[in-house]
Amino acid sequence: MPPTPLARARRSEGRRRRAGLASLALVALCLPVMADPVAPRPEVKEGAGARFDFALWDRLLKAYVDGDGRVDYDRLRAGAEDHRAVEILYAQIAAQKLEGLPPAAKKAFLLDAYNVIVWKNVLDNRPRRVDEGGFSFFRREYVVAGRAIDLDGLEKAWIRPELNDARIHMALNCASVGCPHLRREAFTPERVEAQLDAEAKKFVGERRNVSVDPASGKVRLSRIFDWYAGDFHARPLAWINRHRAPDAQLPERATVEFVDYDWRLNDVAPPR
Repeated sequence: MPPTPLARARRSEGRRRRAGLASLALVALCLPVMADPVAPRPEVKEGAGARFDFALWDRLLKAYVDGDGRVDYDRLRAGAEDHRAVEILYAQIAAQKLEGLPPAAKKAFLLDAYNVIVWKNVLDNRPRRVDEGGFSFFRREYVVAGRAIDLDGLEKAWIRPELNDARIHMALNCASVGCPHLRREAFTPERVEAQLDAEAKKFVGERRNVSVDPASGKVRLSRIFDWYAGDFHARPLAWINRHRAPDAQLPERATVEFVDYDWRLNDVAPPR
């Protein structure tokens, strides 16, 4: 999510939202693990209590994501068993306990939790674009590890400070065409570091995200490198070069321009 447009929308709406969400965001910014749990909503109580089922999420990704990272939401919505599987995964996300989880398990869980909740959000609300209604897609509240939080807060107030790893920007998929392509397998505790390395390498190797204009020598980058410049230590070209092949290195003093982001839904149907 872009900090600037959404921040403006959130500020204008903030006076109308209850004070509890403001305090939640503050707590999330200050604490690495969420505290003061709240009960999951009634619709997620059934099936809650089980550990997150990485294998089930992996199966759904392989079944409904194509080679370009697009999702067949209509087929998923029509399949009662697999649609219910998304609800089961969400119930597990709501009930998951983070205390005592090894770092790799926590990292894999938080990445997968974000992406599962995005699917639930799409299935429940049927957006055509994820920037509709002033980015309301990112302000709907869900329950993660016992705490109520929206997608924007989950990413910015929890995942980013908790994991402190710029590669997450290549792993979190917000259901837009402009996002990193959704990986067709679950992030797992055993493989999450190698998976993040692979996603970073893939992302910076795609022309839509990183390219050089041969005439001007300008480097054109995804807006992600602009919105989250601090996560890349304000040196995106140096970060990109660490993940690009030796024969594809970028001139680190090149002029940079950022491409427009495509907020259309990453559906398998032709973009509208």
